Amino acid sequence: METGNNIWPPHWVFFPQTESSPEDSVVLLGYGSDGAMLLLINATTKRPLGPSLPISFDEVSQWEAHAKGAFAEWHQFGQEAFAAWFPKDWTQEPAVLAKPLDPTGDAWESYSIEKGMRLLYRMPKHCPEGAIPMMAINAQRWLSPLAKRDAVRVHRMGNRLEIAAIQKGRLIVHNLFTPQTAQDAAYACMLLYDQCSLSATHIPLIWEGDADESCWEILRPFIQTLDSTASHPWSALTVLYPSH
Repeated sequence: METGNNIWPPHWVFFPQTESSPEDSVVLLGYGSDGAMLLLINATTKRPLGPSLPISFDEVSQWEAHAKGAFAEWHQFGQEAFAAWFPKDWTQEPAVLAKPLDPTGDAWESYSIEKGMRLLYRMPKHCPEGAIPMMAINAQRWLSPLAKRDAVRVHRMGNRLEIAAIQKGRLIVHNLFTPQTAQDAAYACMLLYDQCSLSATHIPLIWEGDADESCWEILRPFIQTLDSTASHPWSALTVLYPSH
């Protein structure tokens, strides 16, 4: 299918033998500090229509101006420049709580989830208003009763590595890293096991998003169960798609 100069995003390429129309398609956008990652999925099957595509802020803005209303759904997620969890009943202004931890910031937002938790966060400069913080939506998924088990959860998108320890339905630790090498990523995972006194024999590591085979090879001798079945070139965005 050729996109041409039409409603589809610039540079978008469909998988072979894929057919879809905008009204049958869902837009997923993950914003970072340098641009966004784009994925289109089928609204019914939730399967990707093509590979994940890096797209500039200007290209997203220009495309959104004339195309947003044509698609079945449009979801925007943000890679936080800063984020920290607080109890939901701590009612102080975000600046009061966040400024000591993020002294270079000057504007914070708040996102509450179930389990009585509130994420205070700051988005990159060009992230659009209303973009959902990735840490919030990931924590919400990982704490769902459907997740069922204790685990170390990893979400990888480019050089963004999000790691959380879930134990007895509680979020024990939730951190962000920007590893430069596979060794950095493996160290961050093992550090979390050590800091939380988690058994690498009994607590699995579940990896979503971009694959890192070199990191996995380092981790496998130490972690008995490393589940990478949800890791493929488009899962970093598809796992964020809200369930209905």
